Amino acid sequence: MHTLPSLFRIAPPARWLACCLAACLAAACAVAPERDEGRATGPDDPAVAGAQGASGNEARREPTNDEVMYRVFAAEYLGAEGDLPAAVGEYLEAAMLSDDPEIARRATRVAFAAEAWQQAAMAADRWAVLDPQNVAAHESAAAAMLTVNDYVGAEFHVMQILDLMNDSTDGWLLVSNLLAQSSDPARADATLEQILSRREKASSADVFYARSQLAVQARNLQQAFELARRAVESDPERIEFLTWAGRLALNLKLPETGLEYIRRAWELEPDDHDLALAYADLLARTGDVEGARTVMREMEQTPDVLLSRILFELAASERATAEELFKAFDATDYADLVEKSFYQAQAAEALGYGQRAVELYGQVEGGERALAAALRRAELLAQQGNMEQARSELAELRLQPSELAVEESWLAEARILREAGDRDQAFRVLDHAVREMPRSVPILYTRALLAAELGWVDTAEQDLRTVLAREPENAAALNALGYTLADQTERYDEAEALIRQAYILQPNEPSIIDSMGWIAFKQGRYDEAEEFLRRAWKLDRNPEIAAHLGEVLWTSGRKEDAVKVWREAQEVDSQNPVLMETLERLGVVF
Repeated sequence: MHTLPSLFRIAPPARWLACCLAACLAAACAVAPERDEGRATGPDDPAVAGAQGASGNEARREPTNDEVMYRVFAAEYLGAEGDLPAAVGEYLEAAMLSDDPEIARRATRVAFAAEAWQQAAMAADRWAVLDPQNVAAHESAAAAMLTVNDYVGAEFHVMQILDLMNDSTDGWLLVSNLLAQSSDPARADATLEQILSRREKASSADVFYARSQLAVQARNLQQAFELARRAVESDPERIEFLTWAGRLALNLKLPETGLEYIRRAWELEPDDHDLALAYADLLARTGDVEGARTVMREMEQTPDVLLSRILFELAASERATAEELFKAFDATDYADLVEKSFYQAQAAEALGYGQRAVELYGQVEGGERALAAALRRAELLAQQGNMEQARSELAELRLQPSELAVEESWLAEARILREAGDRDQAFRVLDHAVREMPRSVPILYTRALLAAELGWVDTAEQDLRTVLAREPENAAALNALGYTLADQTERYDEAEALIRQAYILQPNEPSIIDSMGWIAFKQGRYDEAEEFLRRAWKLDRNPEIAAHLGEVLWTSGRKEDAVKVWREAQEVDSQNPVLMETLERLGVVF
């Protein structure tokens, strides 16, 4: 987490206030957000990967002067007022006046949020100048420049990325994903060819692999497969190349070819459980069920493999075989009894042995799985009608010194009460939890969601704004607050600004895409709403998304299309409360 203020938190724009608070904001702007160092910045969210590849040069760097401070505060104020274009202008001016890369980074983010691509290109280019070792800065610049068809500028930043990432496979994949954003696939491919001609260190296999990824983005699966095949020919023992070629072959309806590639990968790494299980699944899907069984039977019969075999037989409608495997599980001695109990409990659940699952989860004492087992045991007890025992065991977890165990026990207790229909009691539990753990973001966030569900908008907003004050780039909280305001108030401009921030942070998250569609619908932009909601429904068959999509279609006069979507949603979950409420409110019966 970092100490920057929320992106568009309201701040008075007066110059004198900017001067008075200069010291505070200087410290805030100097701290870059903490990020998962192992996370490569994806092409869909280039403006928000704060510190990946950072050189550290930006630490504790103060803004240049009071003019910069004024423009930053003005940008914050304008954004809060919903005037994104003006906010972009102020932030861009601040970035150009300051030598603080954090201000340039935030200018980039705001420009991306406003889809002001020319300004985004300028801001990201400034960010890259101020922090040249930061991969995210160059990625953002390249992405924005490709959007405005500045291929020369984009090529420069792509070259910097490859330099910083030493022409690695990940570097080339990042480049291919960036170029895939181009609206002109032919020009993007020509740019890649130009880059290739200047990269003497590039491995031909890595390049073929990257180009294959780019071809997929351009929806040319045949070319993607040919490039993947060449990658395998160049380096036939790279597991990722073999599995990628296999997946492409399967998508091209070439099951035998796909199976061959996956088999070769499995033979190179026969002890890779995930790969072996994937190979077994593919054998089953291509009709060789017995071959799949043989692969799994020949694997080391660890507890997780036995669980997989039981699940496989249940999926194959071979319950008797699954039950025999469970008996064998019982009879097998393992050195690690905790691991055995944990996986066997899951097998018992799958077979419907509820009481046995409870007993087995109770045997998982100590180790990294103990907490997960205790929580799941409590959930099963509650489902079986033993709510008091479930709550008592969760209360016992709170006697542990582990903050995580305490936090998770509160969340689990609220969850089982809510699922039992006692939302008021669940809220009281979360109230108590907030008093006990006032710094817990997950507890505050969960209480906010429940408050929104209960229609207590003020409470939900207060909790979510508290979360955002601590974690300004918490996409889930931004989305939850924006959606709540869109759904239960008429503060649509404010809601859209929040949802758009979340979308910039996580553009492939279905719930956020759903919110983008819902706020567009609320503001009367039906075509845009349909586009977002269809994309969300494709990514996640959540009936709530279908309820929203259907309402957009219904309101647009396309009632047959709406009913078709709602029928699909009912096949997933006919009792979904949002779906049911939508149909009842619109008076739809079918």
